[in-house]
Amino acid sequence: MLIKPSINILVVENDITILQRCRELLVNEGHRVRTAESVEEALDIIQKHSGNVDIILLSLELPGWGGLTLINILQKAKREILIMAMSADCGEEAIEAMHAGAYDCIRKSFTTDRFWTKMNRAIEAFRLWRQLDILTRQRQAALTRIPHEENLMAIFNSITDGIVVTDWQTNIVLFNAKAATLFGLTEEKTLGHPISVSIKSDELLSFVMRAVKSDSSLAPLMAGEEPVVKVEEKAFRVHVDAVKNDTGTVIGAVGLFHDVSSISAMDKLRSDFLSMVSHELKAPLSSLLMQVSVLHDGLAGELNPKQKELLGKAKEKTKGMITLVNDILDYRRIQDGKSVQKIESLNLAEILQRTVELMRLSAEEKEISMKCEIEEDLPSFSGDRGGMEAIFVNLISNAIKYTPKGGSVNVILYKAGKDIRFKVVDSGIGIPPEDIDRIFEKFYRIKTEQTQSIAGSGLGLSIVKGIVDAHRGSIHVESEAGKGTTFIVSLPVEE
Repeated sequence: MLIKPSINILVVENDITILQRCRELLVNEGHRVRTAESVEEALDIIQKHSGNVDIILLSLELPGWGGLTLINILQKAKREILIMAMSADCGEEAIEAMHAGAYDCIRKSFTTDRFWTKMNRAIEAFRLWRQLDILTRQRQAALTRIPHEENLMAIFNSITDGIVVTDWQTNIVLFNAKAATLFGLTEEKTLGHPISVSIKSDELLSFVMRAVKSDSSLAPLMAGEEPVVKVEEKAFRVHVDAVKNDTGTVIGAVGLFHDVSSISAMDKLRSDFLSMVSHELKAPLSSLLMQVSVLHDGLAGELNPKQKELLGKAKEKTKGMITLVNDILDYRRIQDGKSVQKIESLNLAEILQRTVELMRLSAEEKEISMKCEIEEDLPSFSGDRGGMEAIFVNLISNAIKYTPKGGSVNVILYKAGKDIRFKVVDSGIGIPPEDIDRIFEKFYRIKTEQTQSIAGSGLGLSIVKGIVDAHRGSIHVESEAGKGTTFIVSLPVEE
């Protein structure tokens, strides 16, 4: 059943057929509906009827100013309006819209049932958000008057870990005494304000965003992650979960913060030791590889077939050891915040072309078809050359390694909105659903019969994720076991 009372909804769509269908469905359920066929017309309605637009049903395929422009304008103006996107396929542009602040996406080819499944969820979220806003303003007075809530708050404040609760827009609505001590929170300056204002951590904000959007098919919630997040000089093991009501609708997020600063200091000592050992191993391993290569290639005398075979295996194992050492050193640099060595203007097309040529031999050895598509006139990108090379090498080499003989690997570089996107599509073995949420963890490797014979350190994707994050980008993976994998890296271009 639709939530009552009725909601003020603005439908923004230039396709008259779709616009009229949406209007008819909404009006028939008693909602107040206005319509617009462009962003300019929508802005005019919002300005003239301030406070009388609750939800915007927004097409992402508008002419002129696109739907993303309207989302960005409303976010900057801090308008309290829930935005539900509409798109032909709810693909990459919908992901951008979600990142910009849209609640969810409806395909334009919707059935009536699918339309109401999505819209009821959005209407419920809006209603609950309004209720949370009212409760936030009343909470301080209510806590002093109601003994039962006083007892609950006493229990809440006795918990030795910090707890912070947000609404679906990431505004803080509740926190305990430990969180106040850890982060310097006060009711006057904290309640009703975004969590990013009081707890300055982009990583934490991304976890909260993923939690509040966890009922969307485009933004799955992290499964069982408890990352260590740095906030100023302290380190916290953080667990973030979605807060759901009785109907299962996400109305906010709750974060549990366990101070592990002292443990992190010991971890750093162990990591520093590992880094030192890796440095010490790199030179002798390189020397060993060179000497084994000289013997294997017959430069020090003829070898019989058995000797050549044994030296060939030794050569490959030594290469694997050097790769592992290099991966450990790269990962340590990322952990130390040194993944970006030098920012300069880069021609990503040139770097990718050179990388593909270097990797082509590996593909040909497995009879894998490798294609490279690069959009013309791409803008220059400000970033670290070594980091970009590492992203390209790791993702392309993974695609080749996990694609069986005779398969295909397609590499694409193109402009998408304000981003440059790098996409690697393979026809390989794919990633099981239970492993997708863990592939970026350090040393994590997928364990199946098909992967047992594939060598690797389990650090490659962790390194890629660290470099992408350092460049304020994002990485997205789509995969189906047995049918291949697609990695999409989005890198923002400063204009």
